[in-house]
Amino acid sequence: MNQPLAAQPSPLLPDEEALLRRSYDQLQTALSIGLIATWFWDIGTDKVYGDLNLLRLFGFHNHPITTGLPLSDFTDSIHPDDRPRVIHLIDEAIHSGHIYEAEYRITLNGQNRWVLARGRVTHDDQHQPLTLSGVLIDVTDRKQVELRSQIAETSFRLSVEAARMGTWDYSPLTGEMIWSDRTKELFGLLPATPVDYTVFLQGLHPDDRESTNQAIQASLQSGNSSQFAREYRTLGINDGQLRWIRSSGQVFLNEQGVVDRLIGTVVDITLDKENEFLLQQRVERQTQALERQAHQLRTTLDASLNSIIGMTAIRDETGNIIDFMMNTANEAVIKSTFMTPDQLIGRSLLRAFPGNWENGFFGLYTRVVETGQPEQSIQPYRDEYGLEGWFEVSAVKQDDNGVVVTYNNITERKQAELVAQQQEKKLQEANAELKRSNESLQQFAHIASHDLQEPLRRIQAFSDLLKNQFADSLSNGEMDIIGRIQKSAGRMQQLIKDLLLYSQLATKRDAYTTVSLTQVLDDVVNDLDLTIAEKKATVDVSSLPQVYGSASRLRQLFQNLITNSLKFCVANVPPVIQIQFRAAQPTELPPHLQSQSSQSFWLITVTDNGIGFDERYKDRIFSPFQRLHNVTTYGGTGIGLAICQRVTDSHGGAIDVSSQTGKGSIFKVFLPTLPQPA
Repeated sequence: MNQPLAAQPSPLLPDEEALLRRSYDQLQTALSIGLIATWFWDIGTDKVYGDLNLLRLFGFHNHPITTGLPLSDFTDSIHPDDRPRVIHLIDEAIHSGHIYEAEYRITLNGQNRWVLARGRVTHDDQHQPLTLSGVLIDVTDRKQVELRSQIAETSFRLSVEAARMGTWDYSPLTGEMIWSDRTKELFGLLPATPVDYTVFLQGLHPDDRESTNQAIQASLQSGNSSQFAREYRTLGINDGQLRWIRSSGQVFLNEQGVVDRLIGTVVDITLDKENEFLLQQRVERQTQALERQAHQLRTTLDASLNSIIGMTAIRDETGNIIDFMMNTANEAVIKSTFMTPDQLIGRSLLRAFPGNWENGFFGLYTRVVETGQPEQSIQPYRDEYGLEGWFEVSAVKQDDNGVVVTYNNITERKQAELVAQQQEKKLQEANAELKRSNESLQQFAHIASHDLQEPLRRIQAFSDLLKNQFADSLSNGEMDIIGRIQKSAGRMQQLIKDLLLYSQLATKRDAYTTVSLTQVLDDVVNDLDLTIAEKKATVDVSSLPQVYGSASRLRQLFQNLITNSLKFCVANVPPVIQIQFRAAQPTELPPHLQSQSSQSFWLITVTDNGIGFDERYKDRIFSPFQRLHNVTTYGGTGIGLAICQRVTDSHGGAIDVSSQTGKGSIFKVFLPTLPQPA
């Protein structure tokens, strides 16, 4: 095949030469970054020559660019679905002489890349095709964007069709409005019906027309890209059918920041609204029925002579019951607990009645909920709020975490039983009086605590009655006398309690174990935190040792010492109490301990900045009822420090004190470092 003669170059003007050079530079730049490949097919020899970009795209990385390859080597790399079409376009370009153009996929190592090929055929003098040459452009990125856009558009269209949605597009600047067929259907219009904003307003229910129009106008005048959402009713323009519509849209701004489009969707929510209305009616009917049942239940509960409380268990994160919430109560609770149902409902059991923990009722309720077995019990009750007495309770499980408690205050009945028991006991004691001639103070205090407190309670009850019911008819002097009676009765009750405690220390021995004094002092300080805060006191406790003894009695010891320091403080001076320890030296021990040469002792000191006292009287302060200060100014029964001495004696130790008037006191507690021999 003859080669065509090369055309003689024509002279170029300077501007044309510069333009040609720029075009050449741009072509080289495009080729160098791999976006464009060049190719040349010698039809006669069936050899295809290409640059490095062409060989790379078709996987011929190591083939020299000066050696051609058959056209079939390249067409074999075309995706099978595109190959017949590409070969047909090549044949058509050769025979027709038209420009060859094809977009297809190249499959290499299991991956596809999209390319755009363009070329032109050259002919000899007899118009026979000689060559086909051109360029190949990698358009993979663009094609992937197009495919994703098509997928998204198809997905949106299918979603809209599946959801039976309608679409709308409104241009406020031109007034143009475009509705889908589904949107027109929801307004009772035929698909071919033209629409505009007036038609839209006409199709709205009269009660929703103004508010919907205002919402749309507010979105159009907002001056920013915002979303539009609205629910309204339509009355079909042609069919008169009432429909509920939910419309959602997006506002778009033009380059000048003016709203030029509002695009969105509509969906028919009529069925949802009907179901919502039916559900609301059902809820209202059920609510009314429940209210009637609740009223009937309340009437029944209030008619009961027994006190009834319904509770729900409160559990922690591990599922353990830690309290109960009181949900309902009848009127009878007033006579048992002196609290109204309104004062109980919504409160937790242990906050309202903390004594339930100690007397075992809380454990009973917990077992009923956990096991489902009903239980009943009769136990005494007492708490810091003043509620005290004997209660008979029965509990039955309700639902998963509920319990219904029926109870009665049987204090009067129990007191009658106790009185009978006490009278019988007195008779027995009278018959054996000679055998119990050495009866301990504990027995006396025990009897006193029961026999004497009853008349004291009556004194207080009668004085309260006089004070509350006859206050208007009593003079100031008479009211003062009643106050004095109440204070005296209160001091007598406290004295009886302290006597009982004092005697118990001498006659009863608790089980001794290893006790951490640090923990004991922490408990004491926590118990006295309100008094400490009220006095604005500082209690500085160092780390203390462990001893062998009774934790409860040691707690009484240090609680009395700290209470004593808080009581006998200097007016307008915040109390400062320091508690420290060290090993006691033999010479520091009281005389009766110095004889125990084989026993070592700890010395725990309690130092305060109180009013102090003259040491000439220090032996008196550890005796019961001995007081160095005015009882009116400094309250108490005068037994606290006597209890301290009893505790230290029962632990094989001792207590001493050093003090100066106006300079505070130092109480010294000596406790053994090792268990005492039996």
